[in-house]
Amino acid sequence: MSDSFHIYTDTSALPVHQHEAYLEEGFGGICTGGTAIIKVFSVCRKISPNDLVTLLPLQLAQIQEVSDDFAMTFFKINKVMFLDVMSGLGKITPDFFFYMRKNFQVRLNDNDTKRFLGFCNVIDYRENNDDPHFWRETMLHLLRIYFWDFYVHFQKVTNKKKTYLNSRKESIAFKFSMLAFEHCKAHREVNFYSEMLCISSLYLTKVIQEVNGQSPREMIADYLIVEIKRMLRDANLDIKEITHQTGFSNQSSMSRFFRQHTGMSPSEYRCTIHIIQ
Repeated sequence: MSDSFHIYTDTSALPVHQHEAYLEEGFGGICTGGTAIIKVFSVCRKISPNDLVTLLPLQLAQIQEVSDDFAMTFFKINKVMFLDVMSGLGKITPDFFFYMRKNFQVRLNDNDTKRFLGFCNVIDYRENNDDPHFWRETMLHLLRIYFWDFYVHFQKVTNKKKTYLNSRKESIAFKFSMLAFEHCKAHREVNFYSEMLCISSLYLTKVIQEVNGQSPREMIADYLIVEIKRMLRDANLDIKEITHQTGFSNQSSMSRFFRQHTGMSPSEYRCTIHIIQ
């Protein structure tokens, strides 16, 4: 999947459909007319004008009861680009992603609606006028502003209260996510996490696949890739030090892992980003 990035007004381009499925792409957009029902995991929301909707990649979602005049202005973001956005936001823990499952809809006032549409205009302008060598990084910085605002709001309203888990399976998935986030650099084996959770690796795999749409191994890899990308942005860390800090036995194995999940080597990735001095 490419990292092309556009502003859309044609709702047929939305990555969410009538039948429930895990999203290959997420999206952020404002409803500008009509109504629809969007369901994310077990949460249903009626979407109407001035509602800002933000769905993350790999969320389980569907759209129903779409009115004939339903309209949105929105962008789409695939998993690769989303993980790059997250890598530049620091240590955002998995509780934010569980929070977003239930808080994907925000009602905006008229001024904030105009601000979002202005944000879309900026993206549209930069897409068509930026130097192609810097275009992707420009998009990442703009998107970090967007998702950072959600994270700040999350911190304010939750005050570290975990009130968004509905079932034992969700609780297991959340605990696994927190453990994988904390230990992914040292432990990439599913057995390590199943033993910590006192369940079998087979049951853990089944639960994580059902709740998150990924295998535990895929989630561990995602967390580790975000961490490696974060380190690659630090000019004070060379590849050898990053290899050591992420628990790989040598640079070749770390490079193979990184290329497998990103399509480029760590050095090639460094050439595409802004390095923090």
